[in-house]
Amino acid sequence: MDDHLPPHFSTCSIGDTALQADMLQPPRPGALFLHGWDGARSDMHGPMCEAAARGFRCVAPDLRGHGRSRAQRPEVTLRQMLDDTVVAHDLLLAAAGVESDALAVIGTSVGGWLAAVLSGMRPVRWLALRVPALYPDAWWDIPKDAFDRDALTAYRERGPAATTDRALHACARFQGDVLLVWSGRDGVLPRCVADNYQLAFPRAASLVIRELPEADHALSDPLQQERYRRLLGDWLGEGLLHRMEACATGTHPG
Repeated sequence: MDDHLPPHFSTCSIGDTALQADMLQPPRPGALFLHGWDGARSDMHGPMCEAAARGFRCVAPDLRGHGRSRAQRPEVTLRQMLDDTVVAHDLLLAAAGVESDALAVIGTSVGGWLAAVLSGMRPVRWLALRVPALYPDAWWDIPKDAFDRDALTAYRERGPAATTDRALHACARFQGDVLLVWSGRDGVLPRCVADNYQLAFPRAASLVIRELPEADHALSDPLQQERYRRLLGDWLGEGLLHRMEACATGTHPG
């Protein structure tokens, strides 16, 4: 084997001949997809295909209280779902050939909240949040089904600060690229939640904000699902292109 090969190259023999070949197996970016409450990992299949088409290795878990663990739903807490999220992130990071500094996390609603919190705990390069929610830190160990809906709405409408909300605190420290996607007909989240998140990324390398005017919170219309898929795919593709350009010019450590 040639000791002077560039990174990620290897040499192998071709069949029984004396010929040799150089193989290039570059590491791939990874993408973690987090569904919303009442959702499932299958909700992420369309967006995952968009990411995979651009070279991402993808993982989408069923969060606790969903899928096969749905019977646990009445007892599931935010902290337990965050534990699941960390495990899924570490599983993706441990996969052969995944770049540790090229991970995207894509979350919807409570999955967006989980993605935001995760960005303060684990390496994340790209953060895509669709209708991300907000929850009081003091409620992390209360079963989500037992939340006081009026109190939750009041918390969100108060506009919590990064100093008192862990998700927003993680956003304030995040230095990667961010995509925020909102629904014009969202009947779940008050508009002030969007305002909070849009002001929460002072250190982000880039911040893209898009609204799907005809979409509801759950993105139940197939046409809106397709628009989101294209938007996400284009954003991820552009992020990869910028990273490759930065690597080529020596302005990126990767």
